[in-house]
Amino acid sequence: MLQTQLLRTPADLQQFVTIYHLRSQGISVDPVFLERATVRVFLDQNQPGEWIAGYFVNANPPHRYFSVLPADCKLRLLQEKAIAEEDVAEIGAIWMDVKALGRLGRWMVYLFMLADAYATNRPYLIGGTVHMQLRDFQMQVMKHPLFEGDVEVAGQIHHIWEYYTNRDELWFDFLNFTVPEMRRYVTRETIPFNLAPFCRSA
Repeated sequence: MLQTQLLRTPADLQQFVTIYHLRSQGISVDPVFLERATVRVFLDQNQPGEWIAGYFVNANPPHRYFSVLPADCKLRLLQEKAIAEEDVAEIGAIWMDVKALGRLGRWMVYLFMLADAYATNRPYLIGGTVHMQLRDFQMQVMKHPLFEGDVEVAGQIHHIWEYYTNRDELWFDFLNFTVPEMRRYVTRETIPFNLAPFCRSA
């Protein structure tokens, strides 16, 4: 059974940082930054203590996706898109053990991810990646391009893509993309899901 929990303690946040670093080509995330974010992990009830997916949602400046951009570039992008920085929630540091989750488990992670972002009540949601395949997948929902280019991330130069959606579009685009996919597999695999403890982000 797939379970989920929010991380609170410094030790848990540091463990999240360590796992993400190992799974992201050495990209790191600051544990101090995570202290003010919603950080969620998923685990299999049959393997207690072993996390198989995780992410953070941050609704307050400074945003991680903006911090890698030159200040003038960030200002120009926000002006062009008519987005105020305080109106943004970002989803980041996403990692998954796809084999352990299975296809339906992965959709459940994305469902919680978007629900946590939606619960911030911010009008715009931003995501990004250094992987083209993930970009193509995530832009089925976050369909508006924001930035593409080479930037320094945690001391390394990476080619990144950033994209966004607005709150009103989110669920329509998510269901439009996922329902046809889930129909193909719902009869092939079943994942019992324990919704507790589910806490809305602040």
